[in-house]
Amino acid sequence: MATKKQSKFTPHRVDRRVICALFASLGVAASSPAWAQAEEEAEAVTLEPVTVTGARYIRDVSVGGKEPVKPREIPQSVSVITRERIEDQGLVTVDEALRQVTGVSVLANDTQASQYSSRGWGMNVTFDGVPAYSALSGVQQLDLALYEQIEVLRGSAGLFQGSGNPGGVVNLVRKRGQKERAFSASVSAGSWNNYNLQADVGGPLNASGSVRGRVVASITDREYFYDTTDTRKRLGYAALDWDITPATTLSVAFASQSDKTRALFTGLPSYANPDNRHLGVSRSTNLNPDWGTARWDIQDTLAELTHRFDNGWRVTAKLSQREQGWDAHYANPGSGVNPAANTLNYTRAAYDATYRRDGFDLYASGPFHLFGREHRATVGYNRERLRYANKRVVAPSATGIPLGHPDLVPDFDLPYSLKMEEDYRQSGYYGQLRLRLADPLTVIAGARVSDYDGRYRDTPLPAGPTGDWESGGEEHGEVTPYAGVIFDVNRQVSLYTSYSDIFAPQTAQKYGGGTVQPRVGKQYEIGGKGEFFDGNLIASIAFFKLRDKNRAILDNDHSGGGVYYYYDAGEVESKGWEIEVSGSPAPGWNIQTGWSRQQTTYLKNSATTDGTLLNPINPEHLFKLWSTYRFSGGSLDGLTIGLGANHSSRIQQNNTPAAATRAQKAYTIAHAFLSYRIDKNLTLSLNVNNLFDKTYYARVGSVSNFNLYGEPRNFLLTLRAAY
Repeated sequence: MATKKQSKFTPHRVDRRVICALFASLGVAASSPAWAQAEEEAEAVTLEPVTVTGARYIRDVSVGGKEPVKPREIPQSVSVITRERIEDQGLVTVDEALRQVTGVSVLANDTQASQYSSRGWGMNVTFDGVPAYSALSGVQQLDLALYEQIEVLRGSAGLFQGSGNPGGVVNLVRKRGQKERAFSASVSAGSWNNYNLQADVGGPLNASGSVRGRVVASITDREYFYDTTDTRKRLGYAALDWDITPATTLSVAFASQSDKTRALFTGLPSYANPDNRHLGVSRSTNLNPDWGTARWDIQDTLAELTHRFDNGWRVTAKLSQREQGWDAHYANPGSGVNPAANTLNYTRAAYDATYRRDGFDLYASGPFHLFGREHRATVGYNRERLRYANKRVVAPSATGIPLGHPDLVPDFDLPYSLKMEEDYRQSGYYGQLRLRLADPLTVIAGARVSDYDGRYRDTPLPAGPTGDWESGGEEHGEVTPYAGVIFDVNRQVSLYTSYSDIFAPQTAQKYGGGTVQPRVGKQYEIGGKGEFFDGNLIASIAFFKLRDKNRAILDNDHSGGGVYYYYDAGEVESKGWEIEVSGSPAPGWNIQTGWSRQQTTYLKNSATTDGTLLNPINPEHLFKLWSTYRFSGGSLDGLTIGLGANHSSRIQQNNTPAAATRAQKAYTIAHAFLSYRIDKNLTLSLNVNNLFDKTYYARVGSVSNFNLYGEPRNFLLTLRAAY
């Protein structure tokens, strides 16, 4: 069991949950003037961090802004995967956590990385609130051992992000130094030789507790349900928080993770055209040769300085640097299987890639008074830079390999033949106002002004010449507005509506010169949120419509002879709804469940695609459930049981008849959980995933690749200790 959950607020401030619970017991609404006055007075009070003893799956979040607030105070769909949920389900990776989030679709690329989408589009990521461009899908993440919680906001979120995808943003919240001494550790053993060891130790480093530290380590050695592949992963993390003065805190953290995977698995091919059928082989089949290797190395450095003023304002500066290296030497199926000869071809390649991400975020936030009411404001500036380079070589294909004999694919040793470099920079000024216009009415308004500059070049190896830089998109003064309204119907229920957008630069050339306008993802959302059972259960419902506008369309009137021009008239629409319930409706009972429906279609693209689905690989319906019940007293005291389910509607790779042949129909998988608290320090738990051993494809791909079975039934036994 992890250490006690602490308030995310500084120790110099009372946690809002404490005041809320106090006033709720007195029958006073949290939005009342009495609440505001009590919160203001609490700024001067110094308390120890608050231990949460209620719902295990509810936390304040900062993904919709820069300050931690209740999900009810954000006029968009928000979910959180807490540390307690992570431990209950035995989750180890960000991939595993995001598979539990309402409305999020996860498609594995290979053993090491996945694609993430919501509402029909890809998602963005922030590391403790600092944006990181193009750093989520297709890029391996640090494991969950160092994170306190995972926050997800769905839909366009460009106000604090800048450019990116309209699917939403994932905020990864790291663990910090602890006010109280604590130690926890866990050891897990699971199906297919899946072993994991974690340790987490922290506490004050001086007598006054003004210096606090934390160290986390995780070791993973595992194989998979498919043959041959194995992974060895090592993670280390250290954090230090120093109250330089009672009003100023410096936080620094460093993380390092290495992952070496043998026989990287990229999915199965199918039979070649015009057959197109799945192979129908065992789920354990791996057609990648065992000489292939892939390795990710990540070094992450974070620094944060916060000063709190007596008037309730605070100024925060954050620096984030992440260096990642990826090298791979592998072969994977490069064609469909010839049904007559039962052979296929293999693509062979080697890569050596590096990523360097630098981010900076400076903002001030706090209260101000106008017309006799207290409001809040946030103003700031952030910038980031991504430098990416890779060297690669593609070896001649290995042809005519008999199905089931990847051992006949020859290894290769060739020098790199091409170097690719990319350099992206973006920055922006942003501001947000939270105006309490009346006791039940809050209006949120904000805007961002962004600059973006991208470039890339290719250089032949080994001798060059060095290629010239080419534009990868450029925008200056791009304005991103935001608006939201929250109306408190009563103490428990709020209604809201919001508008948000995000932009993505394009490089397609227009006839007459210049590039097409940036794509803009415009989202309109209405919904309701409620807090019940003394705030221990939260529920939300949202209806959304998202338009991706200014998409580049080929200009047939002016293109030809190998020269192509475009115009920015394309449009795609995503619309749907989401329902989520999280928290504790009764003592000992915790639940988190969500049901989402989205449909993303071309509105303006071409005569053959208008009205069709943009990307049918993303299911229209997703249902996710996880619930546990802890017995207290009697002969079952210390026992916790749990059940879960994940449902996906039909998926296929694209709209072609060939892809329809490989479509995966709707499926549901179930999970079970059993835990027993041996004593106050030790807990033993058992997780069973895919309880009824359902056979299904978690991803359907092309004839050559990316057809991946979902995991068969598997078990994970975990012993946790906490002191």
